[in-house]
Amino acid sequence: MFWLFQNQRSAAEKVLSLLPKFSLPCLILVVVLNSLQILFMAIRLWFLFPMAHRTKLRNVFAAMSIGQTMNSFLPARAGDFYKLAVLSPKPARADFTMLTLTGIMAADKLVDFFCFLILIFSFGSYKESLATFTFSHFEIWKWVLPIFFLSAFLWYFLLKKRWAKLSQWLFQFFNGLRSLLAPRQLFLSLCFGVLVWIAEAVVLQQLSFYQTYPLTLPECFFVLTMLNIAIAIPISVANIGPFEASMAFALSKLGMPLETALAVATVHHGLQVVAYLLCGSVGWGLRRWGVSSS
Repeated sequence: MFWLFQNQRSAAEKVLSLLPKFSLPCLILVVVLNSLQILFMAIRLWFLFPMAHRTKLRNVFAAMSIGQTMNSFLPARAGDFYKLAVLSPKPARADFTMLTLTGIMAADKLVDFFCFLILIFSFGSYKESLATFTFSHFEIWKWVLPIFFLSAFLWYFLLKKRWAKLSQWLFQFFNGLRSLLAPRQLFLSLCFGVLVWIAEAVVLQQLSFYQTYPLTLPECFFVLTMLNIAIAIPISVANIGPFEASMAFALSKLGMPLETALAVATVHHGLQVVAYLLCGSVGWGLRRWGVSSS
């Protein structure tokens, strides 16, 4: 928005003039859906915990809500480290350590990614994504080869002599992935993983509807694909900039005017942060109440 006002003042004024089109019920619904996303994320992670070590759902929700809020404002995914610190057993147990919890959170990321793939392939959104982003074989290999040589270097000079200790750590980590082999846990986690993405797609659909450029669900998942590629590596506070730019780019590809796309992207991001702050406040209250009650 600052860049627009400095360099494209008329375009910025056009974006601001579009904001009143979002009605109060629309904004409230978006905040509620974004808050439900946090709840669904917490339930998805909770189902992946081993039955013998499953903590209370309120504890997982508190860690998830505060962690996601931290991820919005702090660099290097600090919120994920917070989740690990809060949910790790104290004291550590032989069959459930911080590395085991790391494996559970890795399983959660895999479920999240798999749910997204299910939806974009079910709706056919990947076709538009492939048409928009084309990669040559050279572009792929220029990433694969350096990673291969770096892995070989690390193995020969650093990891080979420490394999005994590493194998113990890997065992603890993979122990956290075992929930992916439990059909009931995996199915329930997948269900809530799908709900997370459906909620975000409906948010985008609502915002575009109030700008008189309604999107279909396949189009929404195309936009979310572009968005998640852009913010996969956090390079700014709260993803400000890459979030709006990638979403506006994807929406403009679908025929939406740039000013309208920027209005949708800005409101979407702003209300998402509002929902994170609200859920984070609730999670903080649950944490304090849980500590005081124990």
